This record gives sequence, structure tokens and C-alpha cells, in this order.
Amino acid sequence: MNKPRILTVVRPAEGGIRAHIKTLVQELHEDFSFSVACPPEQSADFKEYGCEVVPVPMRAAVHPVHDLRALLQMHKNLKNGSYSLVHAHGFKAALLARPVAGYSHIPCLVTVHGDFAHAASSPLGPVYRRAEAAFAGWATGYITVADWLAEELQAVYSVDGKRIAVIPNGIRFPAFPQAGNAKAVLPFSSADVVIGTVARLAPQKGIEYFIEAAALLSKTNPDLRFVVVGDGPQRRVLELLSRNLGLTDKLYFAGAQQNVADFLAGFTVFVQPSISEGQGITALEAMAAGCPVVASAVGGLRELIRHGDNGLLVPPGEPQALAGAVNRLLGDELLRASLTGQGLTVARRYSVAEMVNRTRALYAQIVEGRWPA
Repeated sequence: MNKPRILTVVRPAEGGIRAHIKTLVQELHEDFSFSVACPPEQSADFKEYGCEVVPVPMRAAVHPVHDLRALLQMHKNLKNGSYSLVHAHGFKAALLARPVAGYSHIPCLVTVHGDFAHAASSPLGPVYRRAEAAFAGWATGYITVADWLAEELQAVYSVDGKRIAVIPNGIRFPAFPQAGNAKAVLPFSSADVVIGTVARLAPQKGIEYFIEAAALLSKTNPDLRFVVVGDGPQRRVLELLSRNLGLTDKLYFAGAQQNVADFLAGFTVFVQPSISEGQGITALEAMAAGCPVVASAVGGLRELIRHGDNGLLVPPGEPQALAGAVNRLLGDELLRASLTGQGLTVARRYSVAEMVNRTRALYAQIVEGRWPA
């Protein structure tokens, strides 16, 4: 019996979305056959996951010429591919996949990983909103990684709640994170107190606020050290900010790392200063690694973190508030221990197995015409 074929559509992707697709492809390959439509420069990455790759000239931003080419390429592929389902990840992929899948009479599922309205912060924000409103009804259904995103789809884009499944991303619980492994590659003493963050260095992650908070903390705690794990388009700008604030010898840019759990375990406090966050998967990973969390009160972080119970929440974009929360934790060992314990409890609720099983069931329901009811 032939397995149902899934065409996964993704824009230029880094970090969380790419890891999510890798997990689905590798965990569901016995039940479904996967192809990935992605930009040519990422073909090799997805081929490593063991799936067929369909190169599509797709860019992250809206681009009429490239988008038209991408639409034509996807239409050609759907026409010849005998697919049972198209699964688009994120705003841009959904923008292209929905009309093509609809024209080809193939069900289209869209996973919303973050705020579709985040694009509203760009000059083309109003255009993005209108485009999303126009095409929202073209999808068979939606997966959101948090409740608030499901609520946004219903309130802003009038999507029927029966067409939305909330399936949070899961994490692989680190069995034995080794803080010493991370500290061995840092230019600090193993005895130093390290405050860290892990993120793609992009505007929505708010890393400049972490750096500004580090400068404030250094004034009263000159022995503190700081680490930024991750890479991205803002790296040079952020490195310049760090130098201008006098943090050259105190703040280390570690770049992208494979052993993120080891870094998290080596932090005394983890900070997630995002100004937009779909779910907050890195905060979950920090909890799983036994690290207390300070985070912005935005998006999915407000669902994951109960202030004072399993983490501390602060207003977004306020380095003074970040510094104050970190100082509070540094001065209260009992609070750190309490947040760590409750964080571990919360993290255990978000397993990869649960995410995979629920996605498998949803795929089967859509392919069999049983969802949405």
C-alpha cells in the first residue's frame, strides 16, 4: 500500500522551524512520504533529513517576480506529484501554498509558528495583513503552536475554530546536560556567574535589550559574565552595541551551537527578551536543562510561564526590567531553586512524542476527509 504523500512548504528557514520539520519528517516517515519545497540554497539541508527536495525560488519577503516563479514551480510539482496534502509552515509559505493547493484540489494545512501580524512591524505590514485576510479561508485547516495564535486567527482573520488544532512544539528532554562542556569553550572562568540567552539574532528576538540589560547589571555586578548563543542577520549590529556599551571582555557571542542544552545548563539565569514569540521553545529547553528563566511577557511566553512560579515575566523592550528580574534571582537562591523545580515540571509536559502523535493523527484525518468536521 502506497503511503500518502505530503508536500511540506517552507520559506528560507533557520532554527526552530527547520528543526520542527526535521522532527516530523524523521518521526513520521513510516506512515507518510515527504517532499520538501524550499529555496534551492537549503536543498542540501533537507536532503540530509532523508526526504525528496523540490527547489522553489522562494524568498523570505514578498517579491512579485520570485513569488510568481515559485507559484508556477509549485503548481507544476503538485500537478505531477500525486500529493495527498500540502503542509505550509509560516506566513510566506502559506501565502504561496494555499492558492496553488486550492487550484489543484489538494488539502492544505498551515502551521502558524509565530504571529502572522509580526510582519506588521515592517513597512509592508498592512499589505501582509490584507493578504493573510484574503487567503485565510483557502486553507483546509491550521495548526498553531499556542492558544493565543489560535485566538488571533479567529479574531483577526475570521478563521472558524473548528479548522484550528493547537499542537505545541515538543522538546527532547536532555538526559545529562553538561555545563562544563559549554564553559570549556567560553573565555571565562568556570567559577564565573553567567547570564545567557539563546536565539536567532533577528529583530523580533530583542537581543539588544539583553545587551543593554547586561550593561546595567555590570555597573552593580562587575564580575558577571554574559553569553549570546546563536547567529543571524543582526550579529554585527549587536556586537557593535556590545562594544559601545563597554562589554567587550564581559559578553561573548558564541555563534550557532549544536549542544545548546549544555550551554543552558551552564547559565545561572536564562533570559529570553523577545518582542514577538510564537511559543517560546528555547525557554522550555532552558527549563528542561534546570535553568531559571526571565522572559518578556509576549506571545506564547505568557502561556508557558506563570510569573513567580516557573519563571519571571517582564514587559517587552525594557532592559531595566530585565536587569531587575535577573538581580532578583541572583540575590535569592531559594527563588532560583523554586523556579527551576517548577520549570522542570512544566517542561516535561511538552514532549516530542506528543507533538508527533497528534500531528500524525491530524494528517490521517485530513487525508481521509475527516477533518475539519
